[in-house]
Amino acid sequence: MPTLLSLPDDISIKSALGESVLEAARRADVPIACACGGKAKCSTCRIWILDGAEGCPERTALERTLVERLGLGNNVRLACQLRPASDITFRRLVLDETDLRMTSQLLPHRSTSAGELKSVVIFFSDVAGFTHFSETLTPYDVMYLLNRYFTQVAEVIELNDGYIDKFVGDGLMAIFGVKGQDDAPVRAVNAALQTLATVDRLKPFFASMYGIDFDIRVGLHLGEAVIGSVGSPGNERLTAIGDAVNVASRVEAANKEAGTRLLITETLHERVKDEVEVSDFIRVRLRGTSDRISLYEIKKLKVEAERRLNEKGARETIQLGGKTWQRTVATSELKDGDHKVIEFQALYVVILRRGGRVYAFNNACPHLKLPFFESTSRANGHAGQASTFDQDGTLVCRWHHSGFDLDTGEIVKWCEALNADGTSAGMEMLGDISKNRAPLHLIPCREEDGYIWVGFD
Repeated sequence: MPTLLSLPDDISIKSALGESVLEAARRADVPIACACGGKAKCSTCRIWILDGAEGCPERTALERTLVERLGLGNNVRLACQLRPASDITFRRLVLDETDLRMTSQLLPHRSTSAGELKSVVIFFSDVAGFTHFSETLTPYDVMYLLNRYFTQVAEVIELNDGYIDKFVGDGLMAIFGVKGQDDAPVRAVNAALQTLATVDRLKPFFASMYGIDFDIRVGLHLGEAVIGSVGSPGNERLTAIGDAVNVASRVEAANKEAGTRLLITETLHERVKDEVEVSDFIRVRLRGTSDRISLYEIKKLKVEAERRLNEKGARETIQLGGKTWQRTVATSELKDGDHKVIEFQALYVVILRRGGRVYAFNNACPHLKLPFFESTSRANGHAGQASTFDQDGTLVCRWHHSGFDLDTGEIVKWCEALNADGTSAGMEMLGDISKNRAPLHLIPCREEDGYIWVGFD
């Protein structure tokens, strides 16, 4: 009979073969939560296997489905599904009512991740001399300056598949490798180098605006951390917990004494040494530690690595700012006054250039649900007809002549072709549309890397 040792209860349980951990625990009065009654519909009975995981049977299909949805770690098992054949030591992960509210998928909120131990790169940056110029400038100027800096750096990090953990004052923490990407180490270094390049481009602007010498310091460390959600239910945020975070923070701080801008630890250097050029290395004793370690100052990526990571237009989609951006037409293909209709899975999108600006919107009148512009694939007897533009750039619907502001989507004039009963002239079968004054469905767009991209939530 397998012996099950439950922590933090320190209770030893003799389990019959074929008996689940939940069944054995209940028999021994060990208080394992189980909101769904043992049907693998929630993860409140989750346990962390501290010893004996290698002898545990494979997950059942029910457990596998839930674990994949929640992203639980390899050593986290569902007590209702695990039927040990050998001795194990486990820790209950749901200990009281607060834990139960956090983890029950039967409650009306998003589940909190229990946390998974992963090898990740932690990125820390800080503004050099921030205290001095924060005392010199007004709070409004400091806020503006930081937001301008953070906005551009956040894009760099996200384009390199990093996850921004938090902004704290003038500091930024990001995580690379949350999804287990093999190239996370070199992408983290690439992000750090691009961040410094971004700051170099900002320097003249900040110098002319405020008379300050703006610069930052960056520290990177590759190590193990527990990646999970922290926060009250409904307000959770993914974060990293562990010594790797502390080390990365201290590496960033070491730049000040060393007179450098970017330092990485030896563990990270070992992973990227064939893809980077090193300016120098130093031996330091990090704050709060007793041993000296080697830190490497990174000069740049080697040519092949830089080409591979930064090749323009290499990807069809990117994740940025909480949106999925999809590449559409080349910038050179859309002259001023031109438009194109692009088909996506859920809708057709008009991409339009007017007055040097690019706009994107759903190719469907929000009132009649008919297309503003025809495309080759949708031509249905209306070829040659199209919506038009007023002199001020207002989009005029070809069906009922309402006008839409391309910047805001708002209706600036309403249905010149309405009958007295509110129906659209010539399309009376559609009924009264005057009560549905919905705005134009605008879609975020941007020009980058020689292409026009549109963003979807």
